[in-house]
Amino acid sequence: MLINEITGYCDDQYSSINTKIKCDDCTKTKGCTSCKDCLTEIHYNIPGGKNDYDCKNLINFYVCDYSFKYASEILYLLRQSQKIKEISTYHITSIGCGACPDLMAFESYVNETDPSKAISYLGIDINELWKPIHNKIKEYDSKIIYKTRFRYDDAFKYLDQMIIKDANVLILQYIISHFYNTGKIGQLDTFFDELIHGIVKHKNNDMPFIVIINDVNSNNRGRDYFLELRTKLKEADFHGCATQYYFDYNLKSEHQRYGICHKSNDILYEIPFGFDKYEPWEHCSSAQLLLEIY
Repeated sequence: MLINEITGYCDDQYSSINTKIKCDDCTKTKGCTSCKDCLTEIHYNIPGGKNDYDCKNLINFYVCDYSFKYASEILYLLRQSQKIKEISTYHITSIGCGACPDLMAFESYVNETDPSKAISYLGIDINELWKPIHNKIKEYDSKIIYKTRFRYDDAFKYLDQMIIKDANVLILQYIISHFYNTGKIGQLDTFFDELIHGIVKHKNNDMPFIVIINDVNSNNRGRDYFLELRTKLKEADFHGCATQYYFDYNLKSEHQRYGICHKSNDILYEIPFGFDKYEPWEHCSSAQLLLEIY
């Protein structure tokens, strides 16, 4: 499975004394305590802390820590969609793809539903530090994943210059909260317009188009912007079904009960032996919006 291939590779990179990957290229000015602390700073927008994945060590640690959680969250949502079953070949565009846990989830979904189906994948991410992982994905031998492409560019710039004509699945995985964390939430309205004009408007009219938003379950970090995309799609004369989901994981507020609760929050993948040093997530916690356009 792709998830085992990539997490195994990142574990080797992080653990091997032969690679000698150090945090010399880390921009954290006060010195590094642990990758776990840096991830906390990024994900919880700690004032004065790190705000991006700017270090090879950090990226490898992150993949081993979060991939099982993120891929599980997407797989839970795929199992809820009826319209996605009508698509014979999945042409996925993933914005801010990172280590591609969404692709890992799609491989699992196709394996369990119809292994005769195929996947092509376009990942867009501004951070070229993901490139070694993307190269491993390209090398991955799979009858299901027949084509993978990656573009290292700002999504705004890319969609302003390019039209994506073959997509039938669009994934925004923890990208809206990144807008919030980096102080760019005011650009989200324009970003949604770019997605519609550069991708959705070029959909195949004979086939459903699926939009997946999977992100932090907090109305203070962008979650309440999810439905703005539905509004813009309606204004552009696209119609279908919008369904909200959430995982019940140590919820602190009734505001986090965002639509339909998944029956379980357990991750759907087995964590490999020896990964306890990453303290990987064993439960799902996101809020999700599933848009099925038809």
